[in-house]
Amino acid sequence: MSKRNKKNNKKATNTTPTISSDNGETGLEEAVEKVKISPRTVTGQLTSQYKSRDLKIESFSLSLQGHELVKDTKLELNWNRKYGLVGPNGSGKSTLLKCIGEREVPIPEWMTIFLLEREIPPSDLTAIQCVVQDVDQEIKRLEAEAEEAAITEGPDSERLLWLYEALDELDPDTIIPRAAEILHGLGFNKQMQQKKAKDFSGGWRMRIALARALFIKPMMLLLDEPTNHLDLEACVWLEDYLTKYNRILVIISHSQDFLNGVCTNIIHLNNQKLSYYGGNYDQYIQTRFEKEEHQMKQYAREQEEIRHMKEYIARFGHGSAKLAAQAKSKEKTLARMEEGGLTERVVKDKNISFCFIDCGKLPPPVLVFNHVYFGYTENPKDEIYTDLDFGIDLDSRVALVGPNGAGKSTLVKLMVGAINPTKGMVRRHHKLRVGWYHQHLTEQLDLTLSPLQYMMNCYPENPEEEAMRRVIGRYGITGKDQMTPMSLLSDGLKSRVCFAWLAYQQPHLLLLDEPTNHLDLETIDALAAALNEFNGGMVLVSHDFRLINQVAKEIWICEHRKVTKWEGGIQGYKEALRKKIAEEKDY
Repeated sequence: MSKRNKKNNKKATNTTPTISSDNGETGLEEAVEKVKISPRTVTGQLTSQYKSRDLKIESFSLSLQGHELVKDTKLELNWNRKYGLVGPNGSGKSTLLKCIGEREVPIPEWMTIFLLEREIPPSDLTAIQCVVQDVDQEIKRLEAEAEEAAITEGPDSERLLWLYEALDELDPDTIIPRAAEILHGLGFNKQMQQKKAKDFSGGWRMRIALARALFIKPMMLLLDEPTNHLDLEACVWLEDYLTKYNRILVIISHSQDFLNGVCTNIIHLNNQKLSYYGGNYDQYIQTRFEKEEHQMKQYAREQEEIRHMKEYIARFGHGSAKLAAQAKSKEKTLARMEEGGLTERVVKDKNISFCFIDCGKLPPPVLVFNHVYFGYTENPKDEIYTDLDFGIDLDSRVALVGPNGAGKSTLVKLMVGAINPTKGMVRRHHKLRVGWYHQHLTEQLDLTLSPLQYMMNCYPENPEEEAMRRVIGRYGITGKDQMTPMSLLSDGLKSRVCFAWLAYQQPHLLLLDEPTNHLDLETIDALAAALNEFNGGMVLVSHDFRLINQVAKEIWICEHRKVTKWEGGIQGYKEALRKKIAEEKDY
């Protein structure tokens, strides 16, 4: 292992992570990847000890293509802490994770990092082989580290003890069972674990990448929306698994429920600063509210005091000798206050208010399934659904739940008419307008256009630019973002463009398939509020327990080729999943 200059004030440099999140690049491709110029500009100084398992970087700044995201702040990640990284869409959360994952900040070489950002590449390796393929290399690396630490730091050093612990966890006798347990928790049965990676979809290969990250257990694990490709059962398993993660974990997640279950700390990225809070997301909200309330009072008192002093100085600065002396004294007091730093005004997060336009009324039922069967082949054994009978009207508020592969998205496609039943009939009211939001909607955007240009092109019957600006402005796309090519916008802002496009159609029935992917927590709350005010029907597929709890009146389980109603709320369903996972733990 190469040694790095161990001075604490080492500047940020671009190096290759010890553990990569994608080992599919070889030869020339790998060489090109290593010399690729990053679009990010990073500065910062390492102030924690080189051999410390805590990471502290002062004077940290981060820019993306000239746009400053983080300015002169502190980056601090402590051992055995699980951080939720939160902030508005476009604030730079994913960019910050990439900056850390690609070691553009000064991180000691001996600290292993895994950034989960892409799926395992298609190959002839089985799922379980993909998970364990680097274990021999990791054991050799840990043994070399331990040998060096024993010589340079002594037999009782903290780092050496941790290295021995990490080696014990990679005991060859437990490698396969542990990998199988992780894959099973993420939804892979025994047959799927032996299936080749190239035979899985991208979503399932992302699960394999997540399993590999959990199996390797790097010193610093960085997860950007890890639940996006998971069903509710896998989300529950992952939440329980990560609560026991005893290293450094940083998560970006749109699920408040997930952050509450996993995180011990919250990092808030806003207005180019990183603010740190102890506790889970709910505790962060409470602490932040109390902190900002105190800051606003302090700011008001300070400004009032400054106003009085300035008035006195202006009034008596040229008066009698006594009054002039007092005015001079107040000038000095004011200068000391400004030099010491005044309390900043609290900058509130931008309020986002989604809106689904009044769609009018249609007589029920607006959507009916009559003895519907469906399969992608003609073989009855491959049928996904058999003999479905139900109706949906404009009062329906349904959440579809169930394991991945059971057919939730397929059911939505049957509802919208994207696919047709193999037997039976789906009848829709002839005036029914359906708004369909699905996971791949953002991929259909013309990224060369700005949000305003895109909406004007989609709806040429409304040529008023100012009117369209107001439409997309309701979804938090304001200012220069309206005229910025969408290729430069965050995934969250692209999703908001899709919602603006969808709402402009004035649908009677909203079919929402994973609508929260890439949205920040405040935007999800705005979406929930808009759905609750919407006077049409809604069918929702989501792995966000909190959103389901906010907007759904009924829970339908898609499983075993049937759709059945769950008698109870979503939290009861979550506890049932947790109980099921516990019963299967001896798998």
